[in-house]
Amino acid sequence: MVDKDAPTTLNMRWEMSTRTHNMKIDEEIKHSGIEHKVPISLDDTLSFVCNKINETKAKQILEIGTAIGYSAITMAENTTCAHIDTLEIDEDRFIIAEKNVLEHKLNKKISLYLVDAMDYLKTTNKTYDFIYLDGPKGQYINYLPYLVKILKRGGVLVADNLYFHGMVTGKIPTSKGCRAMIKGLKNYIATITNHPALTTQILDIGDGLGYSIKK
Repeated sequence: MVDKDAPTTLNMRWEMSTRTHNMKIDEEIKHSGIEHKVPISLDDTLSFVCNKINETKAKQILEIGTAIGYSAITMAENTTCAHIDTLEIDEDRFIIAEKNVLEHKLNKKISLYLVDAMDYLKTTNKTYDFIYLDGPKGQYINYLPYLVKILKRGGVLVADNLYFHGMVTGKIPTSKGCRAMIKGLKNYIATITNHPALTTQILDIGDGLGYSIKK
């Protein structure tokens, strides 16, 4: 893992870039997510993601974990990407996300899928320039072979919540119900940092980000 007392060059470049990047966000959707305890991406995480989409000139984006559409809408409104496919398994959240996307008139730029991410990954013929992984944390390691397969060479994979509130790094004790998930996240981190097809950094941004580039 990255030593928090010695930030990487990528961390420092991101800190500099965010000073000039005024991210457009929908405060109403954000506060609705917080109020109803729907997990949504942190602002500094989304700022990093949007900056990297623009820097890499990524056009085809895949997001795993739509929730209520906050992150997909933020990416669509703050980047030059051509299209975002976003996957959600919870029907109630999916319905809200559809409504939010339509209200923002982004239904041509964002395609929402009510689907188990694993089913989609196993069957899709699409390839992507950029993948934002923010779905079920315990499934990250299971998704990984399929993510690497559909990620274009030179493409970027960003995985959110790799610290999981400090449980992964040992800052706070792992609660009994989270042990399997934390074990899975640790396995994911070990795998991406040693994966022959990826160059990876673990970044101290938000709740911990995995930033991987396909060789």
